[in-house]
Amino acid sequence: MKIKTTVASSTFCNLARQKQQAIVKEMVREFAAQGYKKASINTIVKNLGIAKGSLYQYFKNKETMFYFVFEQFIRLVKDSIKQGVSLDDKADFFVQVRKVMETALNFVDRYPDYFQIYLQILFEHDVPRRRELLAQVRLFSRDYFGPLCLAAREQGRIRDDVSPAMLIFVLDGIIDRLLQDYVRPLVDSSLELQKMGLKERTGGIDEIIKILRDGFRG
Repeated sequence: MKIKTTVASSTFCNLARQKQQAIVKEMVREFAAQGYKKASINTIVKNLGIAKGSLYQYFKNKETMFYFVFEQFIRLVKDSIKQGVSLDDKADFFVQVRKVMETALNFVDRYPDYFQIYLQILFEHDVPRRRELLAQVRLFSRDYFGPLCLAAREQGRIRDDVSPAMLIFVLDGIIDRLLQDYVRPLVDSSLELQKMGLKERTGGIDEIIKILRDGFRG
């Protein structure tokens, strides 16, 4: 199965899957390490062992390459959540939130460079269409948590006076901070998740869920 994309050329889409993956791997590595502005096309083609002109046959410019990588990031996030968390609106809401947190941490372990690219967008303010890219991440949170929040409130599992929009905002913020602490402890070292063993980390997530239950439960 070849990589899905809306921004790469048909030439890239027609490449063998193995060659596609090699190109994607180098672009992801460079953008993750350097961010958008400092990322070098010369470094990418050097590591791939191809001419710069060949890469421009696949992607129009550096900006298009970055959008492509971000597009793959969003797809992987959606696939990971879909595989790791049930969308059953009859399940315990806070159990589902817990599974999302665990799935998110597993995603970072499995795709560290992709998450670094998200952080680059978050902290690098001159990324082209930055607001639009971040909005896609927030929109995914809204689309995923929105129906679950509404169902939980209708079932009396969260308080009537808590709006779904506010709850989604809180959940989004907590998960974002949780992952930042896990990946960049020098930036946000309040929990130091990287130093925790699996048992401690699980206990930390349980504590967060308890706080959410006590604060929002109906």
